[in-house]
Amino acid sequence: MYSIKEYEERAVSLALNRPKLHALTNKLKSVRMTCPLFDTLRWVRNLERAYLKMWNLYCSGQQPQHFKVTENDLEFPYDK
Repeated sequence: MYSIKEYEERAVSLALNRPKLHALTNKLKSVRMTCPLFDTLRWVRNLERAYLKMWNLYCSGQQPQHFKVTENDLEFPYDK
């Protein structure tokens, strides 16, 4: 969806078409566990990486700064 109007039209369309709504619901249920959004362990591990990065910045006297968390971060000791 690219706009509020499109979102509203899609919502109304699904509300008026129960079979289409159920098909979409079933599709989302079947694929959700393969989506990163629902990979809780990965999400928590990356959040812990971010906390460790923030702590290391603080302990080294650096100012807060933007950074990117990567899954192959060598600074993260708990992957070893």
